[in-house]
Amino acid sequence: MATAEGRWTLPEPGSRYPLALLARGIDPEQASVRFFGIIALVIAVAGYGVASTSVNLFVDWLGWLVEGRPGTLSEYATRSSAFQTATGLVAANLAIGAGILVVAGLLRLLHRRRATWMWSVTPGIRWRFLLACFLVGLVVLVGLQFLISGVPVLKPQPDLAAFVVAILVTSPIQAAAEEVLFRGYIMQALGLVWRREWFAVVGSALLFALFHGTQNLPLFFHRFFFGLLMGALVWRTGGLEASIGAHVANNLGAFLWAALTTSVAQARAVQELTWLGAGQEIAAFAVFALVAWWVSGRMRVPATVSPGLSLAGPLR
Repeated sequence: MATAEGRWTLPEPGSRYPLALLARGIDPEQASVRFFGIIALVIAVAGYGVASTSVNLFVDWLGWLVEGRPGTLSEYATRSSAFQTATGLVAANLAIGAGILVVAGLLRLLHRRRATWMWSVTPGIRWRFLLACFLVGLVVLVGLQFLISGVPVLKPQPDLAAFVVAILVTSPIQAAAEEVLFRGYIMQALGLVWRREWFAVVGSALLFALFHGTQNLPLFFHRFFFGLLMGALVWRTGGLEASIGAHVANNLGAFLWAALTTSVAQARAVQELTWLGAGQEIAAFAVFALVAWWVSGRMRVPATVSPGLSLAGPLR
């Protein structure tokens, strides 16, 4: 339903994040709303697939040109996709980062919703809360790595400087984009299909785990429970900041650790995890979730859409 301004829509007052994609004044029980949610999911997945593939190919091609066309483009792309080059890491991370643009476009074109609503129910990014959750993630998730593995034996990989720069610059984009796509748009679209927060959280977590491709059962459950806990946080805190903070901290720690001790390519190739390893990391995710939820309470972060929100102010 269009607003009085005739251009933008707003979510229902009091809505929590998983159910905030529904525009004000629309009956959520209509079959057309559920069908629209399914169509939105299909468009999001297809649009992300096209955008990410295009960005990946373009960055690979650009890297191949800049490096003086070493071998064929196909051979270069194969090494790149395995993260044997820093360009490959950049290409993959920016390809996933395209998900943010896809979601922003869908909100504006499909839902007539300002793109700032992808971040939270306020709307926009609550930066202080995001920074606090990132710091909690560093302490809990990266700290776990040291507790399990101890002080690392440094064995830096070739081209370490290039990989470190690529990790620091592009991994936060990749992590934020996965949250925007899965804990953001996909979760909210599932909230249109069936207006139950738990359904949106569980469904998005399942899709998140499945999208990671080949993996053994412990690794699948590791990713599923990460999605489940982060989705629950988004539900209870009203935005993506906590899940983004955890995801960025986790990925920075994992890739920097790999670059300093083995190789990013080896970390990229991981398809198996032991049940013990999965359990330890799931426990760390749970600790993070509890602390982040406590922080949200201390910071009084809004968890629902305010009834007083209007469309006044500049377009964003």
